[in-house]
Amino acid sequence: MSHRWLTLPATAGVLALAACGGSSQEPTGPRTAAEIPDGAAAVAYQVVDEVTTSISAIHERTRRVIGDEEAWSAFWDEFMGPVEPRPDPPAIDFSTHMVIAATMGQRNSGGYSISVEQVAEKDGTLYAAVREVTPGVLCVTTDALTAPAVAVTVPRNSGTVAFVDTELELPCGP
Repeated sequence: MSHRWLTLPATAGVLALAACGGSSQEPTGPRTAAEIPDGAAAVAYQVVDEVTTSISAIHERTRRVIGDEEAWSAFWDEFMGPVEPRPDPPAIDFSTHMVIAATMGQRNSGGYSISVEQVAEKDGTLYAAVREVTPGVLCVTTDALTAPAVAVTVPRNSGTVAFVDTELELPCGP
């Protein structure tokens, strides 16, 4: 398991998201990242269902904090890619909320997923625990290209957002 930190100002315009590939087996390792500081308070978050998918048009691994309609619209255009007719982006009240998004980038098969496992706050910093799951070598997956993405809304915060990334591999096989 490896962990990476990325800290961005909460007012920055962008955070990417990633979604799940299909496997019902639980990955090994912790369900939430251990780097969220002791004493951090849980923050309520809501998954943006329209963005949480294994098939997005975002081909690069990204982490974004989206704080206004203009940035949200730009993210939505990137997320949707060439899809026509393009649906409107989900409504977000940016006067009270912001979006945290994460993407895994393009993968050569199914079985990959990304999720926000926890959001917590301490001393003005939001910590977003993002879990990326990859299929093990013995996992049966589709041969389709995927690009998992996820997005959540959280109450507006003027501090920074620190991404606590955890990477896990599914233990498929005997």
